[in-house]
Amino acid sequence: MTKSKRFEPIRQIASNSADSLSRAMADAARRVADLERQLEQLESYRAEYMQASATAGSSMDAVKLQNYRSFLDRLGDAKRQHQKNLDAARAEFEKRRALWSEKRVEAESLGRVVERFRKEERAAEDRKEQREGDDAAMRISLSRRDWS
Repeated sequence: MTKSKRFEPIRQIASNSADSLSRAMADAARRVADLERQLEQLESYRAEYMQASATAGSSMDAVKLQNYRSFLDRLGDAKRQHQKNLDAARAEFEKRRALWSEKRVEAESLGRVVERFRKEERAAEDRKEQREGDDAAMRISLSRRDWS
């Protein structure tokens, strides 16, 4: 079995692994984008709520004021939790991107090695065919000389 044929399955495994990691990285990127969009919506909702409350006037009794502050606190808590989730998702994306990048480089390197082996094998085969052709021509030449 030639070197290129022995290395081809290894190259294929690395390539498949890089493809799989690429899909996982894309999923992580979508998760980050979704969480960023949700965080923007939460921040927008909080700003709209505060704006609506400010335009409603200052005629808020103690219970309404307590409810308003409590709701803003819950929105703040939700925003902080969402930010933590987003930070974790970004870290996961970066981890997956690094793994994909490493595996992609490995797959490309193995591809170059397999291609180099194939070139060497083709060159060796060409040299072998040339030698065989030269030997056949030499035998024909010698046999003609012997018949003369």
